[in-house]
Amino acid sequence: MLSGLDKDLIADSMVLEPDCHVDASLPVVVFLLKPDPKLTRVVVDLVKREDDSVKFMAFYCPRCTIVCKSVLEEAEVLKRVRVYELPYELIPLEKDLLTLDDERSVGDLMLGRSFNALTMVKCSIQRLQALFGRIPVKAAKGTWSCSILNALKKKELETEEAQGSEIDGLILLDRTTDLVTPLLTPMTYEGIIDEFYPIQAGVLRIKEKAINPEAKDPERTRTLPLFNKDDIMFEETRNLHFDVAKNIFPKKYEEVKTLCSSKDKFRTLEEMTDYIKRLRSIKLHKLQALFNTNFNLVVHLHGLASEQTVKQLLELEVNTISACELHDEVMSILEKEIPIIKDQRRILRILCLLSLTLGGLSKDKYNLLGKEVVARFGSEEIMRLINLNKAGLLKKKSQEFSFLNIFGGSSEWQWWKIKEKFNLIPVQANIETPKDIDYTYSNYAPLSIRLVQSFLESSWADPDINLVPGEKLVLASSEALRRSCLLYTSPSPRDGLLSRMPSSACKKKKKKK
Repeated sequence: MLSGLDKDLIADSMVLEPDCHVDASLPVVVFLLKPDPKLTRVVVDLVKREDDSVKFMAFYCPRCTIVCKSVLEEAEVLKRVRVYELPYELIPLEKDLLTLDDERSVGDLMLGRSFNALTMVKCSIQRLQALFGRIPVKAAKGTWSCSILNALKKKELETEEAQGSEIDGLILLDRTTDLVTPLLTPMTYEGIIDEFYPIQAGVLRIKEKAINPEAKDPERTRTLPLFNKDDIMFEETRNLHFDVAKNIFPKKYEEVKTLCSSKDKFRTLEEMTDYIKRLRSIKLHKLQALFNTNFNLVVHLHGLASEQTVKQLLELEVNTISACELHDEVMSILEKEIPIIKDQRRILRILCLLSLTLGGLSKDKYNLLGKEVVARFGSEEIMRLINLNKAGLLKKKSQEFSFLNIFGGSSEWQWWKIKEKFNLIPVQANIETPKDIDYTYSNYAPLSIRLVQSFLESSWADPDINLVPGEKLVLASSEALRRSCLLYTSPSPRDGLLSRMPSSACKKKKKKK
């Protein structure tokens, strides 16, 4: 919610919540909100509390639904609130990353609360095709993705096909095709940052003490734009394994130090010219500050990742997805550690991993572990457990995946067969000079990446693709399938940071002679 717009100035801003209040002296109040009836009712309450001197504008992103409009009409506040739509689709967050920036969409879909995200994705793809030409190869895995592709197909039949496209192909994957990867801990430098301090829209919010141990106000929150073009330190290390990245910074520091000290050593004009070129290229005046920030952040993160509890939970993750014979040991450790561990997110993630890899927990274990979570973290966890159960992430053995059954998909998640057929856990990951995506996690290759690779290799003609829940759909001619796919969409940044555009998806396939 933005209050008091005066030309280009914003007098105040706040999160739209039921208990928030507006300064009555401000002439204009602007609401930026999702098409959510609950949020619309909050707007109604705020409007009714203020007198007629305050003007209100509501911008619904990306559109105002019929339900939201009816809420405003029934409350009789439409005369005081000007309603607008702010249609946004794919946002270019980085040079290789487009995002809808809608963190609630997957939860809304899996819990059946809203299906607006499907419309947004469809409209975004239509906009892409309007700008860059009709995409010749389209593939979808999962019921939601197939519904989007069918809608696009129907729309395209009504229009003439444009010649040529700058995008060779598009692959759509439901979140439900890969439920395991988002529950695991990413091991890249950027992934570790996001694990401890969630990155939102490319921005990191962190305490001053984490990046500046000598700060006068260590508890002050700093806002850092991570994707800064001048931060070559972060750019070079973000996709490296954390253990590799943390060892690079001392070497980089020595390089900068050597460069600075070499200014008095050159003897010829050529040496001086070369020095000036190198100095300009690295923007030394900014590099020192950025280096200090990254170096202190790495030291801070290393301390957090080295804590015994974190290491123990990471080991439980690895054991859960690696071998079924270790599951009893994992559950025994969880029963002992739940009353001690403070981070309920990690506990719930491991419980969901156990449920997904085992096809559900036994009734006794389900009830016991659920009670332990509520006793440790409070009664508010009851609703969270119910939602996880409804989404099919945490269930009893006798239950089925309700969200898959609603849409007519397969209710079975055959983890052990999928793990073997798609080589999700190779023999040993090489974190120094990686040749596969498995280095981004603890010797685990994200299933979503394997699905993309599978399409590039066989166009999903291999019957193993049917092990993954959800229907599949491929729209392309045989000639178009010989070309590579350059656009890949995934609902979660936790798939491995290179999954935005995997290197395997960027390579052109060689034609067989």
